[in-house]
Amino acid sequence: MSNSNNDLQSWVRSITALYIFRILSDGPAYGNKIAAEIRSRTTDRLNPNTNALYPLLHIMEERGYIIGKWEKPNTRSKRIYTITAGGTARIPFVEQKVRERLNDMELLVDVLREDLLDNQ
Repeated sequence: MSNSNNDLQSWVRSITALYIFRILSDGPAYGNKIAAEIRSRTTDRLNPNTNALYPLLHIMEERGYIIGKWEKPNTRSKRIYTITAGGTARIPFVEQKVRERLNDMELLVDVLREDLLDNQ
């Protein structure tokens, strides 16, 4: 896998993690509800793949940022996630990471627009 693919995956993971933190800051939610909320908040421009979302939720749970509990412990029903104090403390770090990347992307878009579209 190339560095650009790893970089893109890292970027998408950071954005998704920040959305997870924000959504869970509003209250408990299960995976499909989190995915639907991300789609809703981004007017369907960001559609989290469940093959990436659930592993990220698992990683965040392992790191103590969120807690997941089965809605019905005796069956594999919905897993309800809540944010922990550690997750709340992690939000500013993830925000800064996303902010820096968005600033870089804005600069790149400006350069591309000027070079490719405005400079004809």
